[in-house]
Amino acid sequence: MLFAIEARGAAGPVPGVRLLKMINASRSAEVFPANFRASCHTLVDHGLLQKYRSESLKLAFSLTDEGRKRAEAIYSARVGDAVTSA
Repeated sequence: MLFAIEARGAAGPVPGVRLLKMINASRSAEVFPANFRASCHTLVDHGLLQKYRSESLKLAFSLTDEGRKRAEAIYSARVGDAVTSA
């Protein structure tokens, strides 16, 4: 999702609440907030996401260079599959 946002020209960290809403809007089963946060922290620990906090202490995330490389490969595979099956 972050790669798609960046590909559309948006720059900077995306608030976690906004990101979760976008993810849940595109799924049939909801991702629970606690699971989302745990996943994001795991991706931060593995160097794929960067974590930011606003002045009001709200979380936001962006891709690292390594995260962007991996996300691009996944995004290309999924978009390629969608184009091929259409």
